[in-house]
Amino acid sequence: MDPETEAKLKAVIELCEEGDPEACAFLGKEFYFGWNIDQDLDRALRYLTCAAEAGDAVSQFLVGFMHWSGRGTEPDAEEALRWFLPAAEQGVPEAMYNAAKILLAKDPEKNGEEARRWLVRSANAGYDAARDMLSDLEDD
Repeated sequence: MDPETEAKLKAVIELCEEGDPEACAFLGKEFYFGWNIDQDLDRALRYLTCAAEAGDAVSQFLVGFMHWSGRGTEPDAEEALRWFLPAAEQGVPEAMYNAAKILLAKDPEKNGEEARRWLVRSANAGYDAARDMLSDLEDD
């Protein structure tokens, strides 16, 4: 890494360590995807969680996905749902879809209507997997 990029990265890390949610969102994605720096899922989860707690929808989705998939942490559907729902409420179509999947897996009878609402919103936002899932539910 060249010295200028390293200095910029250090400055962003300092901002994030001071609790700046925008810096944490940026840095969390950098560490999550391994963009411009080596991938580090522990740091990604820490920084993305900071940004997610501040209300950043993409960070909420990524934290939810990490908990759901077990990427950088143990799989935990409840924790994933806790993060997918606020991201879904902010309009992230994939978060809507994933929240619906978790709700249906937990208790299809109890959560069916809520899951269907999320699937419809996700499908209306153009998320094809939600359209497919809605079609499958209608076929059942």
